[in-house]
Amino acid sequence: MKLKVERHRFIMNEINQSMSVKVSTLSEKMNVAEMTIRRDLSELEKEGLVKRIHGGARIVDDNFYNEKSHKEKQTLNVSNKMKIAKKCSDLINEEDIIFIGSGSTNELIYEFIKNKNLSIITNSLDILMQYKDVSNIDIVLVGGRFRAKTGTFIGHFANKMMEDFHVAKAFVGVNGIHGDNLTTANEEEGKGIHIILENAKKKYITADSSKFGVQALYNFYDINEVDAVITDDDLSEHEREIYGNKLI
Repeated sequence: MKLKVERHRFIMNEINQSMSVKVSTLSEKMNVAEMTIRRDLSELEKEGLVKRIHGGARIVDDNFYNEKSHKEKQTLNVSNKMKIAKKCSDLINEEDIIFIGSGSTNELIYEFIKNKNLSIITNSLDILMQYKDVSNIDIVLVGGRFRAKTGTFIGHFANKMMEDFHVAKAFVGVNGIHGDNLTTANEEEGKGIHIILENAKKKYITADSSKFGVQALYNFYDINEVDAVITDDDLSEHEREIYGNKLI
């Protein structure tokens, strides 16, 4: 494993899985010198991605996600989220059948696609309310148990419905991107998102730059299995090196 970006990604995945890593273990797994591992860990610490400890490194406490209310999320990073929403709209064509998941970023897509002829499937009450009176858009709501914190329908019945839907494109948000893991704060929401991504021809993740390096409770998908992560221009150079081929 010669390339630095590959080593850094591997290290972050190991920390994400185990919460801490040892220099000796990483050296053995990657077949590189311990001195190289120490240098990599120092660089990752400068980026704020890990915390050095004796003999290795651990996850940064600040990287754990503390779920905010939906209203709080709607006030954060609005300018960047609007840019992401515009990028999403450029990927949506007339007559597309798409899934739009819950989230403050995804709600902003409405302004850019409301005049297109589309079929939209969603598990979000807020998304439904945006499109319900738009005559040129067919909207289908996935029902189930309602999670008020995110305005999302989740659970067994929601998942059974989503298993039957197949869409051209899915646009889903995340609470965090940590290593190769796409993460969310609620396990049941994560399971539903996983199902619809599996049933989408094109899989798009909407995530502003504040979501990178953040670990939420549940890993619902591997970033390497999606078509793109739609984000803003405020990512660090380090993150661009790691995820560059997946970013829009």
